[in-house]
Amino acid sequence: MDKNTHTLIAVPTNDEINIFPKMLGMADKMFIYELNEGHMELVEKRNNPYAKTQQHLKTLDVYDLLHDCVIIVSAYIGKKGIQRLEDRGVRLLYKKGNIQKALEDVTEELKPSI
Repeated sequence: MDKNTHTLIAVPTNDEINIFPKMLGMADKMFIYELNEGHMELVEKRNNPYAKTQQHLKTLDVYDLLHDCVIIVSAYIGKKGIQRLEDRGVRLLYKKGNIQKALEDVTEELKPSI
């Protein structure tokens, strides 16, 4: 999938129902949704091989995993991670709780730019 032709949105999760409540890079999985004409569709579930690691510049490894996503919806991202992701053109949205409810809110928020 090409970043220029698809709007892909990454959402971290461990239970596949809720947004992971801790730092983005600690989530076991990243759900990838495609936004198309105001509708969200789950297109991929990616395992996060960095979930249990504590390496330096972890955000860049997570970015490599999510490089094709233009938006990340997360409950929490570390201060340095925010800057690293924004420097790479990723839009960050902060939501907590149920993934489907959060994505409904995101869809509404993004409508003016869709």
